[in-house]
Amino acid sequence: MFDWSTILPPARNEYGGSRLSFYFLILIGCMFTFRGCVHYFAPDGGSGIIAGIPLETYSEGAVQTIVNSFGVYGIGHILQAVTVWLIIVRYRSLIPLTYAYIVCSQVLALALLISKPLPVVPPGQIGVYILLPVTSVLFLLSIRKAATAQNRVGAATTQKSHA
Repeated sequence: MFDWSTILPPARNEYGGSRLSFYFLILIGCMFTFRGCVHYFAPDGGSGIIAGIPLETYSEGAVQTIVNSFGVYGIGHILQAVTVWLIIVRYRSLIPLTYAYIVCSQVLALALLISKPLPVVPPGQIGVYILLPVTSVLFLLSIRKAATAQNRVGAATTQKSHA
């Protein structure tokens, strides 16, 4: 029989950071799940019904390309969602790294929006302006208490070794 431990190492749920960062990550997991499902399963990938791209103004081939591109985007969000849910349930020690990843992805998204602006303003574009500062603060909160707890453990170990 297949042994999942070859893919998923033992759980590491030691997390000393902010509870707010933990609970907000649950909201992010919901957001990634919703985005992934819409972009992958909606007939237009969310390009028309959510993003507001006027698909009727494009040729059939262009529409198929747009819809397929949104589906690929959905695959990425579904994989992000699965990863975030694994971290929430099983690997909470990776919460700070997850926030660092989300902040980096939002910075890259903002750079893309500035360098290649869209003809419409989809919800994701508005989300970048909100999510970037919020996740930056939550990243700092996720490492603040964790770093303090680690310093205490390090200090206790140092005291024991000098005794």
